[in-house]
Amino acid sequence: MNKLTYKLVILLGLILSSGFILPNLASAEPLQIRNSAHGYKYVTAGIGEEEAAQMKRIAKNYTLNLLFSEGVVGRWATDVNVNIYDEASNLMFRIVAAKPVLYVNLPAGTYTILASNNGNKLRHKVTLEANTNQKVVLNWKDFVDEDVPLDGEGN
Repeated sequence: MNKLTYKLVILLGLILSSGFILPNLASAEPLQIRNSAHGYKYVTAGIGEEEAAQMKRIAKNYTLNLLFSEGVVGRWATDVNVNIYDEASNLMFRIVAAKPVLYVNLPAGTYTILASNNGNKLRHKVTLEANTNQKVVLNWKDFVDEDVPLDGEGN
């Protein structure tokens, strides 16, 4: 192999290994399971097919599955601020800028979820039972202007 070919092979190898041309071909980054200030496990993700698939696989491991969407068509909502209170109005969980899917492992009980998306707030009451999984969809359909086709008739 001559010097020029050797240099091109080395350069190509460096470019490919750096991810400059090709994105990481391995599976998506592992989900980051965290502990809240009160010690409850949670995870938030769901942007992209691989993350959504990972979240779906672990949903049953969490007592509360929250999905955030906006508009009548239900587009994913991101950067949602969430506070969860117990029946005595004690703050049990808080997250700033959650992604569209949020799973929290709270103990059995009745909770009030206050969620804010772009300054618009929703409130939802949920009762969780031990060793069960509760799914809640919060949708800000009344606060989002829907995409209207140019002809105004759906075409």
